[in-house]
Amino acid sequence: MLEIAVCDDDKNEIDLLKAMIYQHCHEICMQVIISTYQDGHDLINSTKKFHAIFLDIQMDTMNGIETAKVLRKTDKQVKIIFVTNYNNYQCEAFSVRAFGYVIKPVSFKQVSEQLNDVIEYSTKGTDKTIFTFSTDKGFRTCEADKIFYFESANHKIRMVYDNDIFILTDSIINVYNKLKPYGFSMPHKSFVINLLHISKIQGYDVLMTNGSIIPMSQKRAVEFKSEFHSYLKLNFNLIQKR
Repeated sequence: MLEIAVCDDDKNEIDLLKAMIYQHCHEICMQVIISTYQDGHDLINSTKKFHAIFLDIQMDTMNGIETAKVLRKTDKQVKIIFVTNYNNYQCEAFSVRAFGYVIKPVSFKQVSEQLNDVIEYSTKGTDKTIFTFSTDKGFRTCEADKIFYFESANHKIRMVYDNDIFILTDSIINVYNKLKPYGFSMPHKSFVINLLHISKIQGYDVLMTNGSIIPMSQKRAVEFKSEFHSYLKLNFNLIQKR
């Protein structure tokens, strides 16, 4: 069973989303309970636990971004799907680890895709770190463990993810600042890499598990190696405790 919240100050939008969610869940034989809110404060004060929240950004009393920031303090795992008339909130959505980003007018196809992703990740478990990026192929929900690295070149950010490559509409420093707490580091001003996927460090080359070789600048070498060693120590300790 899915527990879904819909928060929008426009009741017509709530009714539309509810109808689409019910229709999709009926088609896939999935039970669903939908709770609705017309104010961010009411959603925050709710004691219910949700698998996903469809959250409008433009609300009068408390906008969706601020609502999400408060929600994230007590719930790191709920899938927040922003619903908005505009596409210029990607950075803010990224900062609260949004799971999805839907542009109004909302279509049944959009809602179905988001719900399928929610179901997929929920059945896999709740221990995965998930990010949503605005890319040249649309908004993409990515598991942190499957990201190899980001490369800045020609005013574009190239993300090497699993067996694919995406071009992001972001800056390398913004990517670094957001992902640093999740095991990512910056060996060079043009690269942000996932420490999980380092095979070895050889001189000023960082060898990745997918075969890529990332340059490490002399200026950043000491700090980068320190971060990598701390990462290894932390994860070794975690393994030992299990």
